[in-house]
Amino acid sequence: MRMVRNVMSLVLMGMISFSFAQMSIRWMGSDGWGYGSRYDQQFSISNIQTVQGSIFRIDTITPMSDMATGIQFTVKTDNEYILVQLGPSWYILHQDMNLRLNDPIEVKGSKVIMNGKTVIMASEIKRTGTKNVLYLRDKEGIPYWAMWRKHPILIQ
Repeated sequence: MRMVRNVMSLVLMGMISFSFAQMSIRWMGSDGWGYGSRYDQQFSISNIQTVQGSIFRIDTITPMSDMATGIQFTVKTDNEYILVQLGPSWYILHQDMNLRLNDPIEVKGSKVIMNGKTVIMASEIKRTGTKNVLYLRDKEGIPYWAMWRKHPILIQ
């Protein structure tokens, strides 16, 4: 009887371990938004620009076919309308921000051509006239939603 219980315990522990292993595999890659993905490779710190305007439109988008949805603003400046991609919906919607249509903002990010359109891949969004900033990428351009990596400063 004791041997049967031991075998059952081992089987149960194996099933639990397998279950946790399966869960961790599901999260890899950040649904196409991850560090080093095709999308992320478009971002260039050598092409950072800052634009000011107001939020004209807020949309959900899928920048590339193998990606989950993301959030995009259309920003109206004095001269033009600019598409600004913030990041994956699952990350952006969990940030503590309260941005609405017509809010004046300042966007800092990498200007790229994506699907034939000029887009700014945002690294920072700031509501004009406040000190509140939504940081989306670090100074190296690595997205904060993909920070599971060894940081050189933290390695000892």
